[in-house]
Amino acid sequence: MCIFVGRNLAGAIISAAFLFAPAPTLAQSLPTTENGFYMMRTNADDLSEYGSVDSMCIGENHDDLMAFKNTGDGTLDFFELREGEQIAPTKLKLSEPDAGVSQIRYRLIEPESDEAVAELHFINPGALGDPAQISMVTLSSVHVPRYNFTNLDCLMGKDILYAGIDQNYRLTVMVDAEGNLFFLLSSITEPGVAMNLTGGFWSSGKRGEIIFTFIEGSAVTSIKAAPHQRIEYPAWRTANPDGRQYSASPKGFFVADMAKLGNKSNRLPYGLVLHFERLEICRHLAGEASGNAERNKQVADSWKKAGCDQAKVQHAGYVKQFSGNNAVSEILRTHGTDF
Repeated sequence: MCIFVGRNLAGAIISAAFLFAPAPTLAQSLPTTENGFYMMRTNADDLSEYGSVDSMCIGENHDDLMAFKNTGDGTLDFFELREGEQIAPTKLKLSEPDAGVSQIRYRLIEPESDEAVAELHFINPGALGDPAQISMVTLSSVHVPRYNFTNLDCLMGKDILYAGIDQNYRLTVMVDAEGNLFFLLSSITEPGVAMNLTGGFWSSGKRGEIIFTFIEGSAVTSIKAAPHQRIEYPAWRTANPDGRQYSASPKGFFVADMAKLGNKSNRLPYGLVLHFERLEICRHLAGEASGNAERNKQVADSWKKAGCDQAKVQHAGYVKQFSGNNAVSEILRTHGTDF
């Protein structure tokens, strides 16, 4: 499956209406999307506090994260998140758009010096397919002269439902034409793919939380995102019956509006996803019993608080409920209450 970036866009490009929200008459604004949400960590040291932004450059060839938020007065807030640095917006003026064939460029101008400090290159989403099905803002690259880079290519494409970056990895969840979900975790510091999974599921909670779940053998990989100020840490996690193998909290992420773009064939009830999380807790507690009476009491209290006895009853109900769904039935069989 291809992830499009600006330098790789080739061939005939069909002109189509912008998915982007129209710019105001009296003040320029950067393109936005109605099919997803961008969130950025608001404190470099806090792994759970996030704020919304209008667009984001998740590096395709760099580990920095750049984000942009319209202010509605012809300016925008420009954020850069670098390891160990505080997050503070820089207010920049936005130039008139320079439109070309199925693309558009904006310059970001320092108000005091009137100097262009960056240039943003967007692709018309119609060049990638049906604009109504394009989830992300199609920001292709950022040119920042003071860094002496020609282009910082941005992760962007028609098939991306989730994209995030932390200090070590870049993560995407993509969808093919049949609605199948794919997971790709790649290292920022080392070449090659760290993890590649297929056959995923998605779920959504009452507060807009979205969880992508991938099963491989005894391991469950989950990605949790939300279009509001706080998400539960960790946001990415892989676990098996022996414990967590990997967990992280992204510096920033994009998540599609799955109510609009999700396929019902691979949607799991949110309660079932929470059930799998509870089973993980109970499986861990089951291995914590020891000869120490005080420790055993702590484990028993945690077992009761987690509702592990109820989980066994609920599991039998889920087995019956999904008996006609082979994929879910297999997950229930391999991730049961064998503790």
